Amino acid sequence: MTEHGWFGEGWDDDGTDAWDDVPWRADGPDHDLPDPPGSPLRSADEALAVLLDLVGPERAGAPALWFLLLDAQCRTIPVVLPIVDVPVRADEAVARRLVGVLGSVLTSDAPGGSIVVGLVRATGGDRGAFELQWGAALRTAADDAGVPVWAVVAIGESRARVLEW
Repeated sequence: MTEHGWFGEGWDDDGTDAWDDVPWRADGPDHDLPDPPGSPLRSADEALAVLLDLVGPERAGAPALWFLLLDAQCRTIPVVLPIVDVPVRADEAVARRLVGVLGSVLTSDAPGGSIVVGLVRATGGDRGAFELQWGAALRTAADDAGVPVWAVVAIGESRARVLEW
């Protein structure tokens, strides 16, 4: 390092603020970030493929709930919520709290958005007791909270499929 810091000799030592040259608008929206990259999901099968990539080797683990959030154009937003080691029997109070939190995130970060639910367990991937119970609890909680569910998928170690909602 030189005596003038990280950027070498003479960097910003003329007494002016280098940020004065950076254009920005104070009257713009809450953020000036570009839309998230990627195409909107077109089918529940595409949502399943995204969740399979996210869950990865965890599909062979303990029962878990995974939530993927979509914006109003059905693009994924950078929020994924995995809840691991959930009980095999659904807990309606937990389902209501989870859906309430997800609904708050959608309201603030993706108005008009929805959620994709992943029901994950090693021996899952189809409609079993775990999927039926948690699916029903989450469906009731989402309906009561007014949170749209875009798709529900079951993921197991050796199989996976989209479930009818």
